[in-house]
Amino acid sequence: MKKYKVALFIGRFQPFHMGHLWEVEEAEKLADAVVVGIGSSNVSGTADNPWDYETRKKMIEQATYNSGIMIREIIAIPDTPSDEEWVKNVEFSIFNFQFSKKDVVVLGNNEWVNELLEKAGFAVHRSGFYNRDELEGVQIRKMIREGSKEWKRRVPESVDRLIGKSASQLVS
Repeated sequence: MKKYKVALFIGRFQPFHMGHLWEVEEAEKLADAVVVGIGSSNVSGTADNPWDYETRKKMIEQATYNSGIMIREIIAIPDTPSDEEWVKNVEFSIFNFQFSKKDVVVLGNNEWVNELLEKAGFAVHRSGFYNRDELEGVQIRKMIREGSKEWKRRVPESVDRLIGKSASQLVS
């Protein structure tokens, strides 16, 4: 039996790349079920957040399915005016699945998020970055905007198929 019932992996997934896929695999090692939280789910159409929630959800569903990874649920985590409200949204999402904080481990590499959730009583696992020099959303979005095809090897093939044709229209 694994140490936790649920591993919650929170990210913006702009786009979902190979580092995110690695992190989901790490989450599977820690818990019986994996829940993915799409942060900034209410933001899209900007340089930092070009894809909407539904597109990001499809990226995750397709990439994890093709890799044989079982995701229990993908949840929206919208930006809010206050940190407290944001944490309450995360808590509500987890409690909605009938889990308590002791059942959950949060994965992620955003220290702001990690600290907020630790203060709220969640266990946080800092797994580190996988191949961070190549697998960073900021760099991948920049490659797409500049017309470099190099970004395609940094995302799962299913993500390339999903966003590839429209990627050249990213907001600068």
